[in-house]
Amino acid sequence: MCGIAGAFSKRGVKLSEFLYVLQGLQHRGQESTGFVGYSIDGEFITFKTLGLVHQVMDKFGKDPYMRIIIGHTRYSTQGESWRQENIQPFYILEEGGTIAVVHNGNIINYGDLKNKLKSRGIFFKSTSDTEVLLYLYILSDKGIPDKFKYMSDEVKGAWTVLFIDRGNLVAFRDPYGFRPLWMGKRDDEIWFASEDSALRSAGIVPIMEMERGQGLIVRENSVKDFRVELESLSLPCSFELVYFARPDSHIFGRSVYEWRYFAGKKLAEIEDIEADIVVPVPDSGNIYALGFSEQIGKPFQLGLIRSHYAGRSFIQPTQKKRRETVRMKLFPVISVLRGKRIYLIDDSIVRGTTMREIVRMLREAGTKEIHVRIGSPPVIGPCYYGIDTPTRKELIANQMNVEGIAKFIEADSLRYLPIEVMEKNLKGFCISCFSGKYFVHP
Repeated sequence: MCGIAGAFSKRGVKLSEFLYVLQGLQHRGQESTGFVGYSIDGEFITFKTLGLVHQVMDKFGKDPYMRIIIGHTRYSTQGESWRQENIQPFYILEEGGTIAVVHNGNIINYGDLKNKLKSRGIFFKSTSDTEVLLYLYILSDKGIPDKFKYMSDEVKGAWTVLFIDRGNLVAFRDPYGFRPLWMGKRDDEIWFASEDSALRSAGIVPIMEMERGQGLIVRENSVKDFRVELESLSLPCSFELVYFARPDSHIFGRSVYEWRYFAGKKLAEIEDIEADIVVPVPDSGNIYALGFSEQIGKPFQLGLIRSHYAGRSFIQPTQKKRRETVRMKLFPVISVLRGKRIYLIDDSIVRGTTMREIVRMLREAGTKEIHVRIGSPPVIGPCYYGIDTPTRKELIANQMNVEGIAKFIEADSLRYLPIEVMEKNLKGFCISCFSGKYFVHP
């Protein structure tokens, strides 16, 4: 799961404006960031670094006008997070110009494709699956639409991408539609971003959410649409709605805010334990808790305050970093919690260690009872399409039943959103991590 953005403008967009859009996707990846493109003067410009988007201008130091540019915020799934060679974009400088790519997703048959490309004499510089996409694109001698038809036959998994192909900006959403991509406009500028909220916050008007299998070729005087024939299922990722996307985003034709609010209300409908207040785990649990509070008629209280100088704990690359981030970013409000029975609301439990750390903090603050309520079903299967849960042994719901998990996280009780709610209200979505049923097999 990553964030990708791109822009094309005859007059040029300032690099700082582009980075503002990219920073609007920071919640999708915190490990590294980068961009590549051409200025209006024809200068090839690129910069890649470990760290966050806001650090780029301090390190890069210039603010040129860019005619064409793509950028990336990384949350690693395939390829080590610490390896500089894995920072996107990936690009090749050729005599006729640059071919560059940024990618959001995860390629299931990456190993097979890499071996095939190696047999053709390709030397890989990284351990990222995105590099495979770059070489598949380059080695096809077809026109741009046919390149993507060829790649769609070869690639299994999630691969929403932006390419620079010499003077063209090319956007494509994979045939399964796992990951979102929006197009926007401002004056003569054409923009792309993983979420519409990143565009709107920069004063760019979102025009359309791209459909699965849809591509757009942006040239100086035209935007050409092309489609890949769809023989696959539509499988937009439910975990985008559950956790990854910003609450003010609209993805897959749904409001992220409205889904989380709805799930919180549904969770409250089955509540049978009495407590005093509803406390979210900020920020991911906030909207669920609002819906839960309204439905159950108990006060919503900010019993935990989040420091926004610490990143998202789930997308940290190691277990140690995830635990450290919890203590650095969440602070209990003792006057709210002391002596209270609380409903503690969050979006999901994946490994369980983060929630256990939060419950312990609340106990230390004098909370009397802690009833954990989760706005999604138990995560019982790994994701192969862009979420870093690659093995079943990492998933606590695959190792224990609900009672065992409650004991592990040291809660007085634990309840999840019934999977039937998802099955009924998110028809056509990928819920494989909750159901254990896969339609695109590794």
